[in-house]
Amino acid sequence: MSYILTLVLTLAACFGVQTLALRAVGGRTSKSESNFFSSIGRIQAGAQDTPEVMVLGSSITGRLPDRSQGFPGVANMGCDGGSAVDALRAIDKGILPTAPWLIIEANTLQLALVEKPTEIGQAMQQPWFRLGMRIPVVSAFARPSAFFYSKLLAQKIGGFQDNSPATDLEVRSIPAQIEQLPADGLAPRENAMIEEVSSILLRLRARGCQSIIVWLPPGRRDGSPPASWILELARRSDSAWWDLGQQAAPGTVVLTDGVHMATPSATRTMVSLMKALGR
Repeated sequence: MSYILTLVLTLAACFGVQTLALRAVGGRTSKSESNFFSSIGRIQAGAQDTPEVMVLGSSITGRLPDRSQGFPGVANMGCDGGSAVDALRAIDKGILPTAPWLIIEANTLQLALVEKPTEIGQAMQQPWFRLGMRIPVVSAFARPSAFFYSKLLAQKIGGFQDNSPATDLEVRSIPAQIEQLPADGLAPRENAMIEEVSSILLRLRARGCQSIIVWLPPGRRDGSPPASWILELARRSDSAWWDLGQQAAPGTVVLTDGVHMATPSATRTMVSLMKALGR
């Protein structure tokens, strides 16, 4: 009996320490010991409360600031090694909440053309994932290692609180509807993906959810147009399209590794996105 009591008291103390630690870092951590747990924690944190804007994508999206970093109402649902389709499927199944606005990263949508489900997509189906959405202290962003790795990441790339008030990416265009005729010569898998994702987005639209498909920084190095099937997806899903990364003003985007934005550039990107939504 004394053993059980000691165990219960120890667990209660651990959860208490975790709760205080989460409050000290603003309610969530930003990095864990692996991309998998970093993504799971980011998505669990984003699913809490009632987001007004959800940003779906890969680790490129994962670098963007959210409501815990100065952008109220914004939930970051970036899946490292995955794409926006992982989160869209979970939203469609009722695993994740939705929001009045969905911003969908286009850069890595091609990853969804591979029929094998991602590790993160599979994890979101599990009971422990849903438990972590409801109880912060058992979530992936409350893992003890996450506090340590978040501090290391902030030392390496800087924290959002270190940035001076940011301007945007100085893009003159705005999100717009695709009006061109259906693309020819699409592969069977591309057509299947268009059908699946556009159906999800149209169902969500019927529930009052609007979507924008955005090419985030960095732009395409050779200046080539985006894949035609992505534009067709935007057209058939009645989503706006925005080539934000390709049109960003020179010098406004700085990368840490050739793919991911440094924190000042990520902040500029989020400012541009919020301006496009009138926020």
